[in-house]
Amino acid sequence: MPKSSFYRTYGTWILFTAAALLPLIGWGAYLADRSNSNDVRDWLPEHYPETAQFQWFRHHFGNEDFIVASWPGCTLDDPRLDRFAAELGPYLPGDGKPGLIRRVVTGRSLLEELTGAPLSLGRAEVVRRLRGSLVGPDGLQTSAVVTLTDRGNAHLRPTIAAIEAAAVKAGIPAGDMRLAGTPVINEAINKASQESLVRLAFLSGAIGLVIAWWCFRSWKFTVIIFAAGLYSGALSLAVVPASGVAMNAIMVTMVPLVYVSVISGAVHLTNYYLEAIHERGTAGAADRAVAHATVPLALATGTTAFGLLSLWYSDLAPIRLFGVFSAIGVVLGLAVLFLFVPAALAVWSPRTAWTRAAESDHDPGALPPFWRRLAETVIQRHRWFSVACLAMLALGGLGLFRIETSIRIMRLFSQNNAIVPALGWLEQNLGATVPVEVVVAFDDSHPQSMLQQMALVEKIHERVELLPGVGGVLSAATFAPYTRNGLDDVGSLRRSVMNTLITRRQDVYLHSGYLARGGGEDLWRLSVRVRGVDDLDYSAFVEKLRSQIDPLLAASAGADRDRARAVYTGTVPIVYKARRSLLDGMIFGLGTDVALIVVGIVVATRHWTSGVLLFLVSMFPTTLVFGAMGWLGIVIDIGSVMTPCVAVGVTVDDVVHFLLWFRRGTRRGMDVPQAVMLAYRGCARAMYQSWGVIGLGLSAFALSTFVPTFRFGALMLALLTVGLVGNLVFLPALLAGPLGRVMAAFFRRGWHRQATPVVAPPLAEAVEPRV
Repeated sequence: MPKSSFYRTYGTWILFTAAALLPLIGWGAYLADRSNSNDVRDWLPEHYPETAQFQWFRHHFGNEDFIVASWPGCTLDDPRLDRFAAELGPYLPGDGKPGLIRRVVTGRSLLEELTGAPLSLGRAEVVRRLRGSLVGPDGLQTSAVVTLTDRGNAHLRPTIAAIEAAAVKAGIPAGDMRLAGTPVINEAINKASQESLVRLAFLSGAIGLVIAWWCFRSWKFTVIIFAAGLYSGALSLAVVPASGVAMNAIMVTMVPLVYVSVISGAVHLTNYYLEAIHERGTAGAADRAVAHATVPLALATGTTAFGLLSLWYSDLAPIRLFGVFSAIGVVLGLAVLFLFVPAALAVWSPRTAWTRAAESDHDPGALPPFWRRLAETVIQRHRWFSVACLAMLALGGLGLFRIETSIRIMRLFSQNNAIVPALGWLEQNLGATVPVEVVVAFDDSHPQSMLQQMALVEKIHERVELLPGVGGVLSAATFAPYTRNGLDDVGSLRRSVMNTLITRRQDVYLHSGYLARGGGEDLWRLSVRVRGVDDLDYSAFVEKLRSQIDPLLAASAGADRDRARAVYTGTVPIVYKARRSLLDGMIFGLGTDVALIVVGIVVATRHWTSGVLLFLVSMFPTTLVFGAMGWLGIVIDIGSVMTPCVAVGVTVDDVVHFLLWFRRGTRRGMDVPQAVMLAYRGCARAMYQSWGVIGLGLSAFALSTFVPTFRFGALMLALLTVGLVGNLVFLPALLAGPLGRVMAAFFRRGWHRQATPVVAPPLAEAVEPRV
């Protein structure tokens, strides 16, 4: 059977197999979406000190993730607080069930406990102790603190729904409830990321469909191209649950990366198909198109996948998984390009004005007048364009040094998201909601009395409360008799009585989660509350804590320095380290990605000039866009760092196609300007079509209220637009200059057999060859 008839013969079976697999792929994609989890505390590797300290903390104190719940009118005298706590009773552990909620503490219940026997503290003293954590600045506004179990933390949506339902049953209007805390933020991230992607994906697809139809004037071409992109994206997503891995906000970006790569390849392949029709007719055109596209598509995909696999060496699990599954996705996308797209073209044989023109003497790939004039201008004035683009590249590179990064969690949400006003209201009317945990450990081999330990904890408590940025502190000292900051002026009898009282209340401290024992140490926990709306520099904040705590520990331990120590851990340091590592890791990952792609191209073409060209052109959009953000003072967050990896794939794909067309021209005996013009003719249409379908389509995500999705859409449009300029101006200008001449000389005498020289046609005929 002739090779040219492969897709016509087996195309129907290929399409049938693809359709038969669709339900399974859809189910896998659904499972992947349902598994989306974004607790950044699971991102860090175990060898990080922050991870080890947090696991140590969780081992001794258990899960201390809490949700702060309050509402307007929730005061210390509001009886609805008691009813609210009672309604949450069924969700507490009991009867062998783990439950969703570990304990519920309210400002009202603590007021009753601390003003009652045996402490009998005054109301004013209790309010002073709870202010900034469970009592607001006015001394009246209070809240409930709902601490979750591991099960509740793993099932946040039903847990939060249970809390909201309990509030309604307690007589609190649904619209009045305000919730905050790390679990609420994590669930808000999950919900916002899923909703924005699902809602805007349809708009993005609709825009892309319209642009594709406008480019090809054929619904068949449009459907084939988009079906390939969507099928590949869903296929890459379905691989995730099949591997036993859960999705996260970083891995979600894998889907548009694969989608973009396949759409770009499909547009190029479609143009090769039209070229094949023009050269030898419709029969076997799909097979000839694949033959022409195999090298550039395989080279672009292989180098991109190789670069993505380099992310496996990142310390952060999401980046490693993103690299691996993205590499798998682009390879699967290549299979879709080589099987589904040509099979569909062969079976359905789209008939348009383009295909009819291709079958005639008129070349459908001929450049429109605007693009022909642009190409001629760039080639004739290549020095000016090269210098201008290199100057912009240098200016953008300088701007990269001015980039400011942020890890503030609340930057993920727009001001319209419900969590932003809720958190703002709570932190204004109640106090800070984000905990930094400090654990003071006393060695049992050098015992101190409970009173001595409590006195030191109380001193630390009061010192830390005065630090800027601290909203409040909760510790065992909150539930203990007042030790007056020391014992020097207390008689031995009074000291003995106080020690006995504190010792008898050990169960209270243990139950409340502010005292633990293990490893030969007494562990006293201080939960320092900081504001979630602040962009906290954790390393600087810890230094402030150390400056207040270490001198007190040193004075208490005396000559024996190992008797008392402090450990700084909790959610804030983990989130800080994870997000900072994410920013640094993705910047490093982009660098290694590009470097490995360049190396792969150099190895494939066996000449250094191709690597230089690819490096300059592929870094052009990222350097200019992010450099401009640096000059303009636009803060880079985790919604921005993933976009270059996606854009680089399209840029590399276009550059590889352009270089191979340029090589084809030089091997036909054309001079450098004519070879550049031939490459322009062969690639320009596919490049701006890809930009329209992908760039304008993805720009729909800029309408999202979830900031990472908004940043993704806006930056993708900017990166692809600048990338188009780089591919159609910077790249041909470089090729028309000294680099192109060196490359052309190598191609003529290089590792391929010398082609039979042909008489070079005039420059205009390189654009529109005579048939």
